Amino acid sequence: MTDPPLSPPAATAPEAPTAQPHSTAQPPDTAPPDPAAVLRARLDAGLRNLALCIAYDGGPFMGWQVQPHGPTVQGRLEEALRVLTRRPTTLYGSGRTDAGVHAYNQVANAWLPAGQDLGKLRAGLNGLAGPDISVKALAWADPEFHARHSAQGKCYRYLVFNRPYPPLFERTRCWWVRPPLDVEAMRAAAARLLGEHDFSAFRAKDCAAASPVRRMRAITLSLAGPPEEALRVDLEASGFLQHMARIVVGTLVAVGLGKLTADDVAAILAGRRREGAAATAPPQGLHLLRVDYDQKRFPELRALLADDPAAGTP
Repeated sequence: MTDPPLSPPAATAPEAPTAQPHSTAQPPDTAPPDPAAVLRARLDAGLRNLALCIAYDGGPFMGWQVQPHGPTVQGRLEEALRVLTRRPTTLYGSGRTDAGVHAYNQVANAWLPAGQDLGKLRAGLNGLAGPDISVKALAWADPEFHARHSAQGKCYRYLVFNRPYPPLFERTRCWWVRPPLDVEAMRAAAARLLGEHDFSAFRAKDCAAASPVRRMRAITLSLAGPPEEALRVDLEASGFLQHMARIVVGTLVAVGLGKLTADDVAAILAGRRREGAAATAPPQGLHLLRVDYDQKRFPELRALLADDPAAGTP
């Protein structure tokens, strides 16, 4: 999961509808398309920008982004849109969640022919996407809105089941850690990660992000339940590098087990070496809770994201 750097680029129109949907390669000696020209062409063709709020169980999928081998959330929804609109459509997500990672409020956008009945379209998408995906809301968006480029931050929630016996009802949505965790020590270590830093120590070695600098706005640890009490780790940042949220959680759990200290975490951050941090926490405990946008710039998103993402979530 790689998100934009601390200061994301200005919102630009996505690739033209005639471009290959999952390739950014340009033919030799060909300049990249002019975003303004692409936008004009789409509007002239009678297309409108549709924003979607989506929840999904990541267990059955190989992540958000279309993959050549195996089902993905993007692929499932693009196929549903193709059937309903009778035209190929590319869906642009706010980020690429990994295989097994869940989402309460993923945001995406796509360009569709004007005149769509959004109520019928949502019903059709939910009918075709399958039981592991829920299209929660749709809204026509500003032409310059882009789910990824317009994002200003994200919030992830990680669930840790910290009991000597295994979880039952939440076993596919949490990480089972048997030994008792020192939550106060974890909170002290989490405080060392707040602010703007180079998070190279907390990203995958093959992370392709141009800059490792992100601003960690908050890390909150709290207990939640019943039916099965879990430790919730909520992480809010300007953006997340590939595996960043899971490596942070894995490192905080190592602190809770007494393997690392808060001072160790500060040194790991300063050292900027992936080998210094702990192992990456497993994917099934991670949930995309919220994506933040400038709702004054894009007021149509207020209705799309009206539900409180923290309400009623484990």
